[in-house]
Amino acid sequence: MKKITLKAQRFDKNKFNETVDTKFSQLVNIPNPAFFDRDLAVLDDFWYLYDKFFYIIPKLGDIESHEYLAKTSGEYANFAKISDEIQALLDEIAELRKENLELIKDATNLEDAIDPNEVDPNLVFSGAGRLNLNNIEEVQVETTIR
Repeated sequence: MKKITLKAQRFDKNKFNETVDTKFSQLVNIPNPAFFDRDLAVLDDFWYLYDKFFYIIPKLGDIESHEYLAKTSGEYANFAKISDEIQALLDEIAELRKENLELIKDATNLEDAIDPNEVDPNLVFSGAGRLNLNNIEEVQVETTIR
């Protein structure tokens, strides 16, 4: 039988792990968070970033503010026209409320509208008086319109 001599070269395990990536990270595509290509952004990216920076974005300002976003979005969505329509409806509601208040005032001042000296034959008044605790006569009146 013939004797075979094998020569093996061995590596230090720690040096091997420092040299060779055993996690195979070269095969996994993990984006670098520092890299952001605006041309590759999609709508979901916008909403993610908007939510992330919502409280960092200044409330007021000519540019890069919530005021600017509201103004430009409002112009795009024709919000001014909608606001004008809403304002017209609010004005109409206010006018109707005034008219309603006047009608209520007129309805509650009916006693002032009746002249006791003027007797209407279509009205019949009947009632009886009594004294209250302060000795002031209270009158109960029933009115019937024929």
